[in-house]
Amino acid sequence: MKGLAEQEFPRNFSRHWPLMMNVHEASLRTLVDRYESDPRLAAELRRRFVRHTERLTHRYPQAYFELGRKTTEAVEALADRSFVACARLEKGRFPFQGRTPFSCYVEEEFEDSPIRYHSFYAKLSIARELLRDDYAANIRRDPVLRWKDQLHREIGRILEAKAVPVDTGPGGHRRWTMPGLRPVLRHPEVVSRLAGVTDTEEGVVRALQLLGQPISHSRLSNLLAEVLPRPSVHEPEHADPDHADLHRTVLQAWSEIGEAEKQLVAALARGDSYDLLIERVPEFSNRVAVSRAVKRVSEHFVNRISTAMGVDSQVSETPKTLMEHVLLVLWPIVSGES
Repeated sequence: MKGLAEQEFPRNFSRHWPLMMNVHEASLRTLVDRYESDPRLAAELRRRFVRHTERLTHRYPQAYFELGRKTTEAVEALADRSFVACARLEKGRFPFQGRTPFSCYVEEEFEDSPIRYHSFYAKLSIARELLRDDYAANIRRDPVLRWKDQLHREIGRILEAKAVPVDTGPGGHRRWTMPGLRPVLRHPEVVSRLAGVTDTEEGVVRALQLLGQPISHSRLSNLLAEVLPRPSVHEPEHADPDHADLHRTVLQAWSEIGEAEKQLVAALARGDSYDLLIERVPEFSNRVAVSRAVKRVSEHFVNRISTAMGVDSQVSETPKTLMEHVLLVLWPIVSGES
């Protein structure tokens, strides 16, 4: 039998090495099976979620994270939210079809590769859904970020109409160029030459000509964001709280609600039906009472969080969706509620 140094490895092996290096680890499939059998066995699976989330988000900018900050805590919070979503939230789309992702993985006997794909790396993975949600929330909150998003989309339309795409190969991002390019200029020189440009299309054409070489859509957007006039924005009177502040706010709001409302929150976290909650809690005599309580408790948490963040408490999300966000923080507490 050949030793490790003598073995022949497949082409592109180094690309997959991070996923293969811990050969003695339990598989993701095994960890999910164990967790579904006993939720107390979550520690190692949670660590694996953190590892894959770190790998997934390596190239993501700050705009895709809670409060627009990419920190170690924000990445770990995303991993925890992805874990809770996989464990507790039923998804209607393929392949989940009304099941929680973990339940689906067990019932369909998924191996590690599809578990990683649907949890982290697919375009519609659980983790990427949360990243997109955070990005959308940040766009609503930050006018400059909203302007950058609109600028990026506008530049994309201009590139399609005016520039020539250059394919970089399978899995690569397209770069863009124009015929008859001039000698190459570096980024700072291009920014200096474009000073005073206010029209986006003019900026795209001149930037491609000055750069003299193909450039990706994202890099061109970042370059022009330095040049084009951006909307003015006033500094907020109160800085955004960090994750610890938000957690404290949610826990304080939790301490302010009554016992029946706490049982309601715990039931939502476990995925109990309204009918089961009505049987357990006398205060909720029918489904209408439960719906009203969900709305009331949701508004309570939203008002407390909005006050702490210094933002408008009016939101467009449904009470159930809002409670899903709150439950991500409260899960360690409510999972022990009976």
